[in-house]
Amino acid sequence: MALPAERKPVAPPDARPAADDGRAGGIAATVRRAQDAVAELSADYQNWALADLAKAEQALSEARADPAAAQPALQRLYGVAHDMKGQGGSFGFPLVTHVAQSLCRLLVGPGGSARHVALPAEEATFGLVEVHLKALRLILEKSVRGEGGEVGQKLVAKLQAMAGRG
Repeated sequence: MALPAERKPVAPPDARPAADDGRAGGIAATVRRAQDAVAELSADYQNWALADLAKAEQALSEARADPAAAQPALQRLYGVAHDMKGQGGSFGFPLVTHVAQSLCRLLVGPGGSARHVALPAEEATFGLVEVHLKALRLILEKSVRGEGGEVGQKLVAKLQAMAGRG
């Protein structure tokens, strides 16, 4: 039996991008394109966030109209709040993220999970949800970017305290 011919190892192709030498494929150009895309999306963020907020307000209205059958509406409301929580900071509205996070925690309640909203379907708790939604509307309509300064911090602390999380 003949021995196989000796083979030289072949190095895999370099999967790393080439150094940025000013050509279209360089890292800096790729980063600039990504930043431009985020800036473009950011310009529209308030519009979609307000549209999402309208869906959350509608879900709250449905829950209030029929508290016995409120869970599906509250679950939809949680979904909107969760999305806003994830998007706010990415588009220059970290205060939206903080308020939406407080709303998510309120909706899940202690020991709850995203799959099951544990908020009691009663007017007092619906009122807490409404305060969070009004805060989100104010932040978006007034274009409060960033953390909102001292007022923003106080707002978040007050909402968290109202929701039993402060």
